[in-house]
Amino acid sequence: MLSDDKAALYVTGDSLSERALENLMDVIDDRVELEVVNVLEKPWLARERGIIAIPTLERLNPGPERRVIGDLSDADALRRFLGI
Repeated sequence: MLSDDKAALYVTGDSLSERALENLMDVIDDRVELEVVNVLEKPWLARERGIIAIPTLERLNPGPERRVIGDLSDADALRRFLGI
């Protein structure tokens, strides 16, 4: 299922980033198009987008763009944040 909902998760590959990705995948299923950005591999992208903490989840669409930082362990808060 293609979705208009889009988000980006900025990670480094450490355990906190892995936990954030697992928690996010448990919530979004296929309802959100997700871009996972490893900032160790693409540091310029993190700088360009103003990412200063890892892991960061950025809701891109629907707007307005918003960010949340951490392991994304609160599934209900995550659903509210993403609007799903």
